[in-house]
Amino acid sequence: MRIWIVSMECAGISEAGGVKDVTFSLCENLSKRGNDVTLFIPYFGCTSLENLRDFKSGVAQSNVSLCAQQIDVTYSTARFSGSNVNVVFVNHLAFLEKKAVYVYTKEEECENPRHQCGKGHEDFHFLDSLLCASVASYGGRKEIFSPDIVHCQDASTAMTPAFIELLRPDLFRDTKSVVTIHNAGAAYHHDFYNIDEAFHYTGLPWNWLENSLNEGRVEPFLIAAQFSHLTTVSTFYAEEITNPSYSASTDGLSRIFSLKNIKVEGITNGIEYSMYEPENTESSLLPYAMNPCEKDFKGKLANRKFFLELCEKADDFSLFARSLPENQKKYLENFVRHGYLSNSANGKDCVFFTYHGRLVWQKGLHVLSDAMDVILNEMENVRVSVVGQGDPQIENRIKELSLRYPGKIVYFKGYNPSLSRLCVAQADFAVFPSDFEPCCLEDLVAQVFGTIPIANATGGLKKIIDGETGFLYSPNKPEELCDAIRRASNLKFKEPETFCDMAVWTANYVKIFNSWKHVTDKYLNLFRKIIQGH
Repeated sequence: MRIWIVSMECAGISEAGGVKDVTFSLCENLSKRGNDVTLFIPYFGCTSLENLRDFKSGVAQSNVSLCAQQIDVTYSTARFSGSNVNVVFVNHLAFLEKKAVYVYTKEEECENPRHQCGKGHEDFHFLDSLLCASVASYGGRKEIFSPDIVHCQDASTAMTPAFIELLRPDLFRDTKSVVTIHNAGAAYHHDFYNIDEAFHYTGLPWNWLENSLNEGRVEPFLIAAQFSHLTTVSTFYAEEITNPSYSASTDGLSRIFSLKNIKVEGITNGIEYSMYEPENTESSLLPYAMNPCEKDFKGKLANRKFFLELCEKADDFSLFARSLPENQKKYLENFVRHGYLSNSANGKDCVFFTYHGRLVWQKGLHVLSDAMDVILNEMENVRVSVVGQGDPQIENRIKELSLRYPGKIVYFKGYNPSLSRLCVAQADFAVFPSDFEPCCLEDLVAQVFGTIPIANATGGLKKIIDGETGFLYSPNKPEELCDAIRRASNLKFKEPETFCDMAVWTANYVKIFNSWKHVTDKYLNLFRKIIQGH
C-alpha cells in the first residue's frame, strides 16, 4: 500500500506530546511491512534533521488559497535514517518562526511578551489549515502518485480529507482517508469559534461547515467525519467518545457522534520497546541496566539508590546540584526541586509511589494531592516523587505537601527525559488518576520498567488488568485512590513474592501484547477493509 501519514509532530524530528511517538512508530512499522510510507510534517524552528538522511530543500512548491489570499508554500524531502520512510516537509514562515510545535517558548516570550511561554500559538487555526491544504496541494502534482490511504493524526490535521475533496478529488478518487482522534478533551478540538471564522480560514464549502457545528463552533473532527473513517487510540476510549453520557469530558462531541451515528473504531496504541529497553542504558536513559522480565531487580534497586542521592536534604538546591558528580548532574538539568526524601537504608523498608507527567486537571492531580495528604499522614513508610509542570495551582499544592511532609515527598518541577524515566523506573508503583485518558503511554513505560500502575478505570487506562498487570479503582475520588494505594502497599509488605511476580508479569505482558508490531497489524487490517469498501 501507498500510505501518507500527516502529523504536526514526530519523534526525532519535532516533538511535543504523545502524538510524536505514535507517528514515528506507525511510519517505521508500516514501512517494515513493505508499504510505501510518506510522512507530511511542517518544518518548524525546532525541527531536527539529525535522524534523517538525503535532505533536499525546496523540491517543489504550490499555491494555496486561505484567509482570502493566495499563499505560497514550498516542500523539502528527506528519509528516516534507519528505514525507507519518506518525509515531506511543508515550508512556510508561519511554521519556521515557531520554536515549539503547539506553544510559545521562553525565548519567544522574551521577543514578544504577548506570546506567553506555554500558551498555544495564536495563529493555530491558520497553521492547521495551511498544513492540511498543503498536503492536498502536494498530491496535485502530476509526478506524484496518489496514495491508497491518507492517515491524519489528531485535530490539527483532521481537515486534510476535506481539502483533498475540495482541491483535487479527481487525483484522489481512489484514496481513502483515516483520521485518528488522540484526545477529544475540551482543549484538544482545535475548533473554530463560529462558522464565519471557519470559512475565513479554510474556504471550505458552507454546507460542509454547517454539518460540523457543535453549539455554534465548527469541529475539525466533524468535518473529517464527512470524508473519512474515524479511529481513536484505544478500544475503551472509542466506547466513551461515542457515548452521550461522556458529553462533558468531550465538550459535547460524544453527544454529536451519537446523534449522527458516527462510528469511531478503537485501536489501542502500543509501545516501541526498543526505545525504553531497560537492559540497555542507552535506550532507557537509566544509570543502571535492569531486566524486570527476567525477575532481575538488582538494577532497579541500584537506580533507586541513585535516585535517592538526587533527593537528599539540602538547604540550597542549586548549590546541591552543582556539587553532585558529573554523572548525576545531567539528571537535574531544567529542574527546580521542592522537598526531599529521607534515605531510610536506601528505601528497603519503604514503598515508593510516583507520578510523572503534565500537572493539569485532566490528569486528576486534585485527586492525587488529596489522596497523598491522607496517605502521607497515615503511613510512615510511604515515599512519593512527582515530576512535571503545568497549572500553577497544582504546582503550589504539590509544593505545599513537600513542606508539610518533609522527607516523604519530593517534587521536581520541570522536565528532562532522563530524570523522568529514572523517577518511574525506581518506583514500586506509578499512579495515574486521570479524569479521562484516551490511551496513555506512561502506564506502558512504567510496566516496561517493572513499576506497577495504579489507575482510575477510565478510557485507555482500562487496558490495565486489575490485579494482574496493575490496580484499577473507580470512581475517581481521593478515598478510592487511597484504598488502591493501601492495597498496593499491603501487597509489597505482606506478599512480597506475589508483588515481585506481578512486576515480572506486567513487564512481560507489555513486551508481548502491547508492541507496535501488533498494533500496526490492526491498522493494516483496517486499511484493507476500508479500501475494499467494507
